[in-house]
Amino acid sequence: MVEQQKQRLEGAISDMIEDMYRSHLRRMQSTMHRCAASCCDDERGTLDTVQRCIEKCATPLMDAQDYLQNELGQFQNRLQTCVKECNSDARSQLSKNPSEHEMSRSKHLFEVCTGGCVDKHIDLLPGLLKNIQKTLDRGLPRRSLLRD
Repeated sequence: MVEQQKQRLEGAISDMIEDMYRSHLRRMQSTMHRCAASCCDDERGTLDTVQRCIEKCATPLMDAQDYLQNELGQFQNRLQTCVKECNSDARSQLSKNPSEHEMSRSKHLFEVCTGGCVDKHIDLLPGLLKNIQKTLDRGLPRRSLLRD
């Protein structure tokens, strides 16, 4: 049962990432490559200036990918917190020397609870996708500004 939940969640996240790629990242990738190609077309450019130009072209896509990774990391942390709470709740139901029946009941409680976590977090994905898309549409701050 836990494996099925894991596969459902991974599939939903994978679908969300694919949607992000189609709606935003692919277009950004295309823009980056056209920009980088024009950097290389500058016959007067030195190795250093062409390289800086290419890096500048890649920055928006890298910023978007970093942002997406950060948002997915936060999502994953919230899911892990939910699962940890399920584990804690299930363990708190056990006596000091639990019987097989108690262990089985505790395992069932854990699985039901984690199923609820997975369902809840899958339901959150469309809103997360929409928020990420809105943020990318508005534009992200440059990474150099984020590091300072």
